[in-house]
Amino acid sequence: MVSTVVLCGLLIDGTGDEPLRNRAISIKDGMVEWVKPAEALGAERGNVIDLSHLTVLPGLIDCHDHLGVDLGDEEAQCREPIEYISIRCVKNAKDILRAGITTLRSVGEKDRTGPMMKRAIQEGLVQGPRLVVSGRNIIRTGGHAHFLGREADGPDELRAAVREEIKNGADLIKIMVSGGLSTLGSDVLAAEFAEDEIKAVIDEAHRRGRKVAGHCHGGPGTAVAVKAGIDSIEHGIYLTQDEIRLMVEHGTYLVVTAGVILAIRDQPDVPAFMKEKLKDDTEIMFRTIAGTKGTGLKIAVGTDEIHGELYKEMEYLVKVGYTPMEALLAGTKNGADLCGMADKIGTLEVGKYADLIAVAGNPLDDFTILKDVPFVMKAGAVEFDTRHLIAKSI
Repeated sequence: MVSTVVLCGLLIDGTGDEPLRNRAISIKDGMVEWVKPAEALGAERGNVIDLSHLTVLPGLIDCHDHLGVDLGDEEAQCREPIEYISIRCVKNAKDILRAGITTLRSVGEKDRTGPMMKRAIQEGLVQGPRLVVSGRNIIRTGGHAHFLGREADGPDELRAAVREEIKNGADLIKIMVSGGLSTLGSDVLAAEFAEDEIKAVIDEAHRRGRKVAGHCHGGPGTAVAVKAGIDSIEHGIYLTQDEIRLMVEHGTYLVVTAGVILAIRDQPDVPAFMKEKLKDDTEIMFRTIAGTKGTGLKIAVGTDEIHGELYKEMEYLVKVGYTPMEALLAGTKNGADLCGMADKIGTLEVGKYADLIAVAGNPLDDFTILKDVPFVMKAGAVEFDTRHLIAKSI
């Protein structure tokens, strides 16, 4: 197969190194074959995609989203027929890829739509990012998001639930550690499960080679889950400094989802009970995120139901003191690590998938540049090219 050479005006390779000008990336069989200065191409032959007037960077990685749920009344949306929810998934998947997100960690879908969407994308039936799916959320009976997930109680039943989700195609397991904003009557700081139940889920998932994500705003369930080896805490609005230190000690990721919290506060069509729970706690959220800076805590980012707007999460990290490069790595290299795919995605290095995007300007100067992503490539295939950059032979 003939290689494709991508000419980069500015290359941010996602390793954390400084951007480089005038680089060329060779792609063969969907993988990065080599990266070298453009002037060193010499007698290379193949197809050329000229992005020499744009900045090229790795495809973004969103570590927290739900394809079948949009911001608003989540329970009402989840009561819709599964056929309609599936159509929403297809629409959102395309929009997410269009935004430059080439890999997405789907952390809870209705019934089997998560694994089926992954299959449909892999088979080319629909257009979307590479999916890492949790299947259904594991929820206590009547717990937070009971309308979305798999209800189970007691260590034995919870182990069975983990096995069932893996049987149905789950790449990871998602458990509700604390209550949440979108369920009427749910206390966001209350522990959803007893200690032995949390331990059972994490142990069973790890025995089956699956990571565990924990919906958790804070509260007593946090330390239990972290000490039991949970791989990531999702949201973490009310984490204490002691809990952050504990997460650092255990190597637990925090997946920051600030955008959805702000949207709940600001958008008028969000149910009133969700706004009432949140009150003025967005400032607490930013203090929490700021308190992670310099601690060594591993950070990834997710949009939750604000599909595609991952650049905002990077902006929020910069707002609280992270450098632009640290923020970008949260949405690329770190996300790959959390997904268990650090050897395949997250950076533009030899031997990894050719997932790359191109934008007009340097996102390290202004992340809003990522609002418009004119070129998206996933595993060497051009998915979107709104600038009509036609490959030519040389």
